[in-house]
Amino acid sequence: MNKHVATAEVVPFRRPLEAVPRAEIVSTMAMHLVAAILHDDLDVTNDIDVIQTLLNTPERFQSRVVLNHMDDAKAEAEQTIIAKEMGDI
Repeated sequence: MNKHVATAEVVPFRRPLEAVPRAEIVSTMAMHLVAAILHDDLDVTNDIDVIQTLLNTPERFQSRVVLNHMDDAKAEAEQTIIAKEMGDI
């Protein structure tokens, strides 16, 4: 006798974005930007590339969230890169 086996993909639990503090959203975005700068040579002066990078993260941020927090995330990413170059990290 054949039995039906569920093959649903398991999706990790995600907190609703409203439950995530703004600082954590900005920090997460900044980490993705740092990785893209170091590994993909992302040009942070090109806003379209930055927006596309943040939209394509595993968190799948909505466009409104990206636009609201992008400037702070870019600033934090640049500070992280500077600290890395100075050897503080």
